[in-house]
Amino acid sequence: AVVSTQSTGELMRLQCAPPAATPTMEPSLVKMGFPPHVTDGALSLCQCHVEDKTKSELTTHGFTCPTCASKYCEVPVECKICSLTLVCAPHLARSYHHLFPLAQFTETPAEDLIDDTMVCGGCTKTFANQKHVYRCETCNSYFCYTCDMFVHDMLHHCPGCESRPR
Repeated sequence: AVVSTQSTGELMRLQCAPPAATPTMEPSLVKMGFPPHVTDGALSLCQCHVEDKTKSELTTHGFTCPTCASKYCEVPVECKICSLTLVCAPHLARSYHHLFPLAQFTETPAEDLIDDTMVCGGCTKTFANQKHVYRCETCNSYFCYTCDMFVHDMLHHCPGCESRPR
């Protein structure tokens, strides 16, 4: 069977999603470092390949630990010198939504809407041919089914809540 990279990624995300945080969970902090990516540094050996004689090549690029300046080819990784967890901000941001999932929107019959000219808070189309609309309990924005699915599966943040002044 032929499986695309996209469908493989979707299948992996379905299997690997960590549990949501609950109020009874004890908080614990993980010390992390955000190493700069160096592309024009001096020739050096990265810590990932120091012990591997088959891949020991000198390179001018890599990630340097902000605490001890050790070099690594890839992140995330735990620094072998100072034990600091090294991550990139985009990696951390992509995992954040698993910890604090967006609450499900309330399904409402479209005919219960007061105004026939109301539009979806995502795609701005009217709800003319919709049987149900979906309301965010926090900001009271309404969404069509397609946008509700997109918000929960891809964005992980309500556009209505994000656009409100704080």
